[in-house]
Amino acid sequence: MLRRTRPALALVALLLPALVACGSSDPESGTDEAASTTAAGLEGITFTGEVGESLSLEWDEDAELEKPEESEVSTLVEGDGEEIEDGDVVMAYLYVANGTTEAEVYSDYTNGAAQTLPNDERVGELLLEVLDGATYGSRVVALTSADGLFDGQTADNPLGLGDDDPVVLVADLVEEQQVSPTPTSDEAEDTTADSQPSLVVEGGDPVALDFDGIDEPALDTPVQRLVIEEGDGREVKTSDTVTVDYLGSTYDADAPFDGSFSRGEPLVSPLSGLIQGWAIGLEGVPVGSRVLLQIPPAFGYGSQGSGESIPPNSTLWFLIDVIDAE
Repeated sequence: MLRRTRPALALVALLLPALVACGSSDPESGTDEAASTTAAGLEGITFTGEVGESLSLEWDEDAELEKPEESEVSTLVEGDGEEIEDGDVVMAYLYVANGTTEAEVYSDYTNGAAQTLPNDERVGELLLEVLDGATYGSRVVALTSADGLFDGQTADNPLGLGDDDPVVLVADLVEEQQVSPTPTSDEAEDTTADSQPSLVVEGGDPVALDFDGIDEPALDTPVQRLVIEEGDGREVKTSDTVTVDYLGSTYDADAPFDGSFSRGEPLVSPLSGLIQGWAIGLEGVPVGSRVLLQIPPAFGYGSQGSGESIPPNSTLWFLIDVIDAE
């Protein structure tokens, strides 16, 4: 439950694009079915399925793609939504096919979920070009190469693409992902006990948090840190791997959503692999301390939440016993 969620699913994490895509063709109107593309270099391929629902490629027997010298981007279906702006986070289904074997090598439709694409340099130059000027509801295709996807690092690439393979990348740009409010500070603020929930203890172990008399905070409130007991060990660094016992709750919840006290097995993890609010809140805390962190959604699970127990835009509270850090 504590693990950091990826801002984009597997494909974007794999891609290290390099070439700026160029070129376009006249888009087909509408947002439903995409017919045969007229994009240069992609003759003989039919793209079918509604944007955001499904995608399949049908290859004519005589379809022969050639690897382009530069990536070529075309709009297959022009969506009727607003134009994607700089800084938007786009919910998208990505699809990649090997133009030599005509095989699907990656598909968010096959995986069963869209992924988030931040419209900034994190997605790389090729996807930036795919997003540039596009509207929500669009289906955009790029004819590229393994070099275009992996910035020349094609050896043993996870999609099995060869240096000479033409590559077809399709992006269905479904809708804008709403983002959580940005906290007014990215540093932890030390707070007092009267502003935080109290511990419910049974048999010597914390089992819940009591929010009686505590108002729900604004979503842009920075990380709040209450040091309940201060240890005498060295201070935690954000690069550390920590060993902790913890208990996590949302505001006024009937029960914690997660915790290690009841399991009798501490969590051992690099701070970099956990939600951002932990690194912010634990930095500088001495080993041996017990702290209570209040974490805004932007530094937790954001506007997506996590499962049924953490709704979208939830402020999180974590009681943490810092056992070790190294």
